[in-house]
Amino acid sequence: MKYLSILLALLFVVACEPTVDNPDTPTPPNTEDDGKDDGKDDSWMDEVIDTSDANYLFKDGITGRVMFLESYGLSNDYISLNDNATGLTLFLDLYSPMVYDYVTPGIYTFGDGAAMTVHREYCYIRFPDETLMRFTDGRVKVIADPEHSSGYPYYHITARFVNEAEEVIVADYEGQLIEQ
Repeated sequence: MKYLSILLALLFVVACEPTVDNPDTPTPPNTEDDGKDDGKDDSWMDEVIDTSDANYLFKDGITGRVMFLESYGLSNDYISLNDNATGLTLFLDLYSPMVYDYVTPGIYTFGDGAAMTVHREYCYIRFPDETLMRFTDGRVKVIADPEHSSGYPYYHITARFVNEAEEVIVADYEGQLIEQ
């Protein structure tokens, strides 16, 4: 019985070893597009965030800034979009996996600071008199071009929020974010 156990153990080890390719047989390069998925899910890019009927619109004459932080093992990108004409500032507190050294592209849902959320507590409008407008719901879409011809990441940020009075707050910002 003892020898049978040893024999079975040896057979198990040999059967579980990975196979080694023959080094004399080169693998030809794949030069055809076989239609297989590259592992990236870019379907989120097709989502359109409605920017119509805004009570507050952040679009033209906007200065964008970003502060890159880390919170609980996540990238915490704190973005401010300052409307130079009105003095209003929209703050976006985005959380994502720590993958890039720029704002992670994707859709951010209104949440509590989990990955791919815009944090409900730190997302608001600040008025020139320092009062704040908080939101009850929202969504942010970030598209990033990290290899922009300027040498700096270039962003298209689209956001839509609703406050308690059911007013609609929209941002449609294209440009660079100045790092603070």
